[in-house]
Amino acid sequence: MKKIVVFVLTVLIVCSALYLTFKREFDQFNPLYEEQYVYAIINEPAKKEGKNEWIRYRYNLTGYTGKGEKKKITFSSSKEQNPEGYVRVLAKGAYTKEWILIEEDMIPENVVNQLRSN
Repeated sequence: MKKIVVFVLTVLIVCSALYLTFKREFDQFNPLYEEQYVYAIINEPAKKEGKNEWIRYRYNLTGYTGKGEKKKITFSSSKEQNPEGYVRVLAKGAYTKEWILIEEDMIPENVVNQLRSN
């Protein structure tokens, strides 16, 4: 009996560690998450990743859905984006399917107010 409990706990710990390590990859295929658009302002500098010609710029931002729900988003680009620019991200959990730079008039009014207040 003790061996079974130890085995089950070990499996749970390993599965939890894998999920936390590869959350973005798991969220991509998770049927329980729905895709939704998240709007954000690029108000933080990008983190440089890579070397020489393989440089990527990773942005970790906080944005809002069309319903006003606060979400953390991450996306990367091959070139640095303009600060204070607006971005729309199609997110599924922690996974970013696509992103696009947009103008302020393309964002729902309630979301613009929330973005400005932060």
